[in-house]
Amino acid sequence: MDNRTRIDLHLHTTHSDGSLSPADVLALAQKAGVSALAITDHDILDGLPEAMEAGARLGIEVIPGVEVSSRHGDAELHILGYFVD
Repeated sequence: MDNRTRIDLHLHTTHSDGSLSPADVLALAQKAGVSALAITDHDILDGLPEAMEAGARLGIEVIPGVEVSSRHGDAELHILGYFVD
């Protein structure tokens, strides 16, 4: 039996380039046995309230996050931030 804790720390929703709403991401995570996840949409926090509410309802810890887009010279950078407010 697999007794490992399942978490996902890099998820996008329809608030950036994902294909599922925050609530649908949480529902799918629950079916997959995920106990904690971070919503890290690109440069936006708008999906977090819906995700936090769905997480509370489904018993999944939601870590508020964001994927910040930046540049260094010609290189595009994506920096993940966690526990943002």
